[in-house]
Amino acid sequence: MNQLKSALLGGSRYRASAGFDEETPLLATRPIIASPFMPFGTQTSCEPTERQSTNSPSTPLARRYGTAPEKPTIGEQDSNNEDESEEESSFSSSGSSSETRTGGFSSLSKREWATIVMLAFANLCSTIAFGCIAPFYPGEAQLKGLNSSQIGIVFGAFELVMFICAPLLGRYMAFFGSKRMFVAGLIITGITAMAFGGMNLMPPGMPFFFTSLALRCVEAVGDAAFVTSSFAISAKAFPGRIATIVGIMETFAGLGYMLGPVVGGVLYEYGGFQLPFFVLGGVLILAGTVSCYLVEEYIDEPGEDTKGMMGMLKIPHIWIMVYAVVICAISLSFLDPTLSPHLASFNLSPSMIGLLFLLCGGVYTVTAPFWGLLIDRYRCTNFLMLFGAVATVISMFLIGPTPLLGMTKDLFWIGVGLALLGLAAGALYIPTFQNCLDAVRAKGYEDNFQTYGCVSGVFQSAFAFGGFIGPTLGGMGVEWIGFAWTTTLIAAVNVVFILILIAFFAAICIRQRCAKELLETKIPLNC
Repeated sequence: MNQLKSALLGGSRYRASAGFDEETPLLATRPIIASPFMPFGTQTSCEPTERQSTNSPSTPLARRYGTAPEKPTIGEQDSNNEDESEEESSFSSSGSSSETRTGGFSSLSKREWATIVMLAFANLCSTIAFGCIAPFYPGEAQLKGLNSSQIGIVFGAFELVMFICAPLLGRYMAFFGSKRMFVAGLIITGITAMAFGGMNLMPPGMPFFFTSLALRCVEAVGDAAFVTSSFAISAKAFPGRIATIVGIMETFAGLGYMLGPVVGGVLYEYGGFQLPFFVLGGVLILAGTVSCYLVEEYIDEPGEDTKGMMGMLKIPHIWIMVYAVVICAISLSFLDPTLSPHLASFNLSPSMIGLLFLLCGGVYTVTAPFWGLLIDRYRCTNFLMLFGAVATVISMFLIGPTPLLGMTKDLFWIGVGLALLGLAAGALYIPTFQNCLDAVRAKGYEDNFQTYGCVSGVFQSAFAFGGFIGPTLGGMGVEWIGFAWTTTLIAAVNVVFILILIAFFAAICIRQRCAKELLETKIPLNC
């Protein structure tokens, strides 16, 4: 039981307690688990070829990301073990590029601070523009003759396009350039947001539906470009502070989700349908223009590796992270088209509905940097993910409320559930990017934009997949079985993840124990 607890806490401590030397690759001891999301395996392969570092000599000691050099295992001392020697060489070649700065944020240059500010501001503007339609678009769409399923498709199409585009953009990021992709993505998103402001001039019925759908798809391409590149830039620019930087970006993204419905509701009340899109689209275009001068230019080294995105998808740990990101996105995005109608019985104004959306985004915003700092300091990623999944289950039971507990619909408990969901989402989502990077480094991937682009592409594609499933199937579920049972089903999906996570790391503990006993049998302690 103690070993299981140590495994959930992550890091190198539980490996040492299991009797393994630090050099033993963690993922080499993990069992193969069939993924519930195999459609990712059909995505376009990014085939970065493995290169040996020419800047520094390879050493016999692999260096794991953000840690001190580790001791070689007995297997490395065995000259006849060719497989382990090859893997060790892969770690050594990538380890030299994984050096991290030990100073605090005071050691950052002005240009690096400007990069952080623009990454944060871009995430803020984008999520405000994305979330501003939640309080009023469903009502406007219903007046135009759309049903709940069609409204859910309009919301979900954004994420479906991101699901398709993110891996492709990550694959070719080094070719186009991370900064150019970032700037172009912001400007495209801003232009399409402004174009969406003219949707109220469209005739009702299918013309309104298909035009909304087309604009959301184009907007999604721009959003996928700048979000995917922003994660890759953060990994390249701040290798020792990835979780903290991701936490900062997610703080502003959460602030955008929090302010988006509020800003959208207020602008809609005072200026009608067009004002929110014109204002926020203009801000996005301005942000893209400013980022041309403030975001630092990085050399995007286009590698020629034998590894790549298809190789990443063969790593079991990656699929655990994919599942976590997908269910987190489902839990959040499901509420975009459904929460406003769910609250209709309380006769709330658009501004008040926006304030309820603010509860979820506000808690997420406040707690996101805390999770990032906690991860960078204690490496407790797996424990936080388990906590986030459990808290998500409870929040869904309260928001529904679930018929399983016989609760009545109450505005207070819905608010508590939304706040708890914001807390849970940060704990579940923020550790996953760091875990993905650690997993691919453990398999010998280099620290370059090929790797960062591929990881970010898979990461964003997973979130987009969940973001598509949430509003699309969620809207259909509300139509067929009601809001309460739909939230109960989402809670059940999170329960499945909890069981998989526990079983995965329990299997690691068992396998490590067997390997330890085998080593002790082959090498007596008195020799």
